[in-house]
Amino acid sequence: MNKKELGEIKKQLKFDNDKLLLKGIQEAYGKNRDGEASIQFTRLINPDTLEKEEGELYFDIFKKSLGGTPGKNLLEYGFDASDPQAKELQQRFYDYKNGSLLKEDEFKALANELLKKGDYRNNVYITAGIFEYAAPGLNANNEVLEENSIFRFMIVAVTEARLTDIGLYYSTATNEVARKVNDEMQIIPAPLDAIFYPTFSSRASDVNHFLYHCKSAKSPNIELIEEFFHIPFVSTAPEQTEGFAKVIGEVFPQGMEAGTAMKFHENISDYVSENSQEDSMVMLDKPRIKDLLLASGANSENMQHFDSAYSKILEDQEVAAVNLMEKGKISLKAPSISISVKDDALEQIRTETINGKRCLVIEMDEGLEISGLPSNLQSPKKSVNVIRAAQDENSVVPPAATAPSSFQSVSSTGANISESWSEPTSAPASSMMQEKTHPEPESSSYSAAGYTQADDSDSMDDEDHFDDLDIMDFNSQTEL
Repeated sequence: MNKKELGEIKKQLKFDNDKLLLKGIQEAYGKNRDGEASIQFTRLINPDTLEKEEGELYFDIFKKSLGGTPGKNLLEYGFDASDPQAKELQQRFYDYKNGSLLKEDEFKALANELLKKGDYRNNVYITAGIFEYAAPGLNANNEVLEENSIFRFMIVAVTEARLTDIGLYYSTATNEVARKVNDEMQIIPAPLDAIFYPTFSSRASDVNHFLYHCKSAKSPNIELIEEFFHIPFVSTAPEQTEGFAKVIGEVFPQGMEAGTAMKFHENISDYVSENSQEDSMVMLDKPRIKDLLLASGANSENMQHFDSAYSKILEDQEVAAVNLMEKGKISLKAPSISISVKDDALEQIRTETINGKRCLVIEMDEGLEISGLPSNLQSPKKSVNVIRAAQDENSVVPPAATAPSSFQSVSSTGANISESWSEPTSAPASSMMQEKTHPEPESSSYSAAGYTQADDSDSMDDEDHFDDLDIMDFNSQTEL
């Protein structure tokens, strides 16, 4: 069942939909205390008696039962024909979706089994619905045909029920503020676990497969998978991701070459596109992954250790392709650095040796933003900032003159010099040298130990103003 087909079913799960017929809803409330599971309440709901507001609450649970990412917290399983228990469960599922789930004794037995084998520690609410979807036919060009086929399916969801602390409230009757606690159990609409059967594949029912939804990809209900579904649990999605990273770390002790890693990401993406429609869960075995690595340019000498490392760490299991790649992008991470690049921009990344150091080079077009700010990659201009030191009362400051090129000059006596690369910025004349923007000399006045200059006529002309200037030699200036 691919992502497009999954999205089609989710889209139909709404209360007012003439293409979807809700045959009935069963609900139960149960708790598991001290290892004893018990169902406290069950009820069959006739859809015709539901008001829109109430019906939408149930449909919210059903829709969330199909939420998630295929291969991560939405997993497709098949029934093992060689396992008698798995075959018996498949027959029960088939009967459930055809109507037996709406029988009180059948549903109560299922709810009890889920409660016990799911090992739920808290109170839970179990909801089950049977639906019929008038699925339109599609031709070879994916154009909708007039004929419809009926796809009948069931959704069973196990959600959490918990006591809600409402908090403080003000009572107009007693004229006081008090703490109010709700003694009713709130139903959390996001399921802990959910079952969708059968899968919808190629416009038809696939009665040999079902979907299992778990709330978190990191913590699927292993007891439910093994004890109820009779499927040996292998690993979670994060464990597959981490396990494969360990395999690569063992095969390439110095790390995989950057170009090879990016090509591997590209090759997996292409393989998924070629072998599925709309991102269905594509599984990869050890030989296929090895072929993809070699095709990406992995060093053949290192790859001699791949089989043994894969068997030791991942125990030769198949892994979902989605757990070996990031959808539509690639992440580049180093200590204190993290960059995300979309697939269509991978060709703008290359490795290059600069000043003897290996660098990751990213070609940048226009439109650069840094933390949301419009930016560019122009080389900064060099400016020299000279900061005046405090003058002694008896020191004499010579007359100021205007340098014709790039800065105003002051005596090197008592000056602190700082050199930096930056864009030219304005600053007070008393604190730094500034770039001269007008060729005409400006009048200046200095007063120190009785010396004063305030007459414009005493300033030098541009053409001979270097004659008496005390020019600082920046190359020979000692560090202060």
